[in-house]
Amino acid sequence: MFKTLLGALGKNSAEVETELFTPGVQPGQPVQGVIRIRCKERPVHINGVAVELITRAEREYDDREHLVDMAFARQPVFGPFELLPGHPLEGRFELLTPWETPITFYNGRHLHGTAVAVRTRVDVDGGFDAADTDPIGVGALPAQHVVLAAVEAWGFGLRHADVEAGRVDRIPHQLPFFQEIEFGPSPGFPGLNQLEVTFLADAHGMTVVMEADKRALLFSPGRDVHDALRVDFATFEQVNWVDVIGQRLRLL
Repeated sequence: MFKTLLGALGKNSAEVETELFTPGVQPGQPVQGVIRIRCKERPVHINGVAVELITRAEREYDDREHLVDMAFARQPVFGPFELLPGHPLEGRFELLTPWETPITFYNGRHLHGTAVAVRTRVDVDGGFDAADTDPIGVGALPAQHVVLAAVEAWGFGLRHADVEAGRVDRIPHQLPFFQEIEFGPSPGFPGLNQLEVTFLADAHGMTVVMEADKRALLFSPGRDVHDALRVDFATFEQVNWVDVIGQRLRLL
């Protein structure tokens, strides 16, 4: 369905439609599609058309958390050009998803609290317009799947996931946000109130960051505890991740 751009030339100046050929991907894979643009009544000068990925992230300021849309992986598609009535244009694109893209699906389940979409941006002469946002599903990588399954094997129940604006301390990563996948407590680890897992992936592997909320004891206050381990994509299938995750959790 074409959507109208309310730009510098007023209503009905131009319309845009984005069709995705790949509604679902994994991090590191391309999203393919086509953008169609047309005008009805008068010529419109288009400075450029681009696509980008967006996710909704929590950002803290004024001692409160606010949800903001954060764009990443922007790619030009075509332009500049003069768009004439009766002469629609279209351009195909292939947008590569970064390895750190938040995942929205794991083991056939939607991770509530996380969403990723492709947004088409059209720069109309005299004003900048954003239009035509299309959600996509981002499935867990095989290595992410086995780590999450190992956490569940120890009795931690998957709750939800969210995206946090900012950086993970002391661990290099590219995007200005990170995803936290939250699990409820496990009867096998009574000292932990909850567990959060973050994946920071690249082309060769990923760092798995685990943050647990540790319960207060008689002579020890409650506190957050952290651990991080590296997973190699080339060799992860040779590892018993249930054992590894269990050993790391016992050290928290």
